[in-house]
Amino acid sequence: MKRFFSYLLLVGFSLGFILSTAAVSEATPKKRVAVLYFEDNSRFDSPTGCGCIPSFIGNIFSTKKRWDLEAGFAKILNRKLVETNVYEPIPKDELLDAMALMTLSRHSLKKLDQAQRATLAKHLNADVIVLGNIRKFNQERLRTNASRTLREGGREAQRGMTSYTAPVILRGSLHRVTIQLNMKFYNASGDAVAEPRISATRDHSYAGTRFASLEASVTEEGTNLSFGQTSDKQRKNPRPIVKPTELNEIQFASAEYDRTLFGMVTNEALIKVVLALRDNVGPNFITRWEPQPAASEKGAQTPSTITDGPVKGKITYLDNENPDMIYVNIGSDKGIAINQEFTVSTKGKPVRDIDTGEILTYVPKQIGTLAVSEILTGKVSVFRVVEIAEPLKIGDVVSETTAEADAPEEKQE
Repeated sequence: MKRFFSYLLLVGFSLGFILSTAAVSEATPKKRVAVLYFEDNSRFDSPTGCGCIPSFIGNIFSTKKRWDLEAGFAKILNRKLVETNVYEPIPKDELLDAMALMTLSRHSLKKLDQAQRATLAKHLNADVIVLGNIRKFNQERLRTNASRTLREGGREAQRGMTSYTAPVILRGSLHRVTIQLNMKFYNASGDAVAEPRISATRDHSYAGTRFASLEASVTEEGTNLSFGQTSDKQRKNPRPIVKPTELNEIQFASAEYDRTLFGMVTNEALIKVVLALRDNVGPNFITRWEPQPAASEKGAQTPSTITDGPVKGKITYLDNENPDMIYVNIGSDKGIAINQEFTVSTKGKPVRDIDTGEILTYVPKQIGTLAVSEILTGKVSVFRVVEIAEPLKIGDVVSETTAEADAPEEKQE
């Protein structure tokens, strides 16, 4: 009997330790990451533009004035950091304020010594400082065409019946985008932690045959058969955007940029940067870019998916140039769905102590409605604006719209 009670005591102690450890782990603050800059040494702004057209017409299609790689790479990397729900990218405004305190210019960021990096990290309350060097960013193209004309009619044509000619066109192309980055990670003391070299390459091949209005094509995504003029968006397997004339009309780091071959490789390279950050700085975590456990793949519910009351979260990141990419710390763990609507509230009037005047809390002020665009992980999703009355801010509360919340309005009617 004594052994039995001793065993129960040991089990209880172990269970309590595990639960307390899990609680501490859940409450662990995110690592604050300061992406200072990306330096562009890719020669992307050379006369050949995106590197996929002959140099004698490169100046016509050059994307030099349209694509700011240095700002764009930093912006996309910050998005990837948010998606992990482990790292917290430091906003640009905070970085500019810290630079002003240290009288630093953008150019001088590239010449910081260890002591200056430590001081900057202290001003930013940063755990990690990230620097990037874009060594290669180009798109190469190999293309071939062949055609032959077939005549239909023969003897029937000699009898006065209709005849026609139709060309048979054979097309083939190979586009290859390559991106190479040299990264540097520093800790809060300004000391170098790692200098990973990142490389990403992807090919887009196309082989097709067109006869009159019929086109059959094969790409790395599969086969496609179409009649007449079919836009790329209507295709079963949409092709990545590779044409220089179309690339020039796309804004870097936009949602449409992700549909380009450049965008696909950019995202792949920056995912590798995040994974390198995890491996060298920590903490260890599983991203949505890696294989998930079987339970997650089947959509099985876990205890974390069971919630009491309306689902609530907060805005954790805003992209001023893409107002419909609002990152909120609500994900699949809460059982939300695409297009589900949520109300968003900000701080309203303060509630003060009647004797001391101390601010005790704030009355929430509802300012609009958001909807789920993409569920990224168990704890992070991208929302879009449905309607809004005031500008959104990081920290604004996002709450699930429930039937109970609408009931009073229905009774009033």
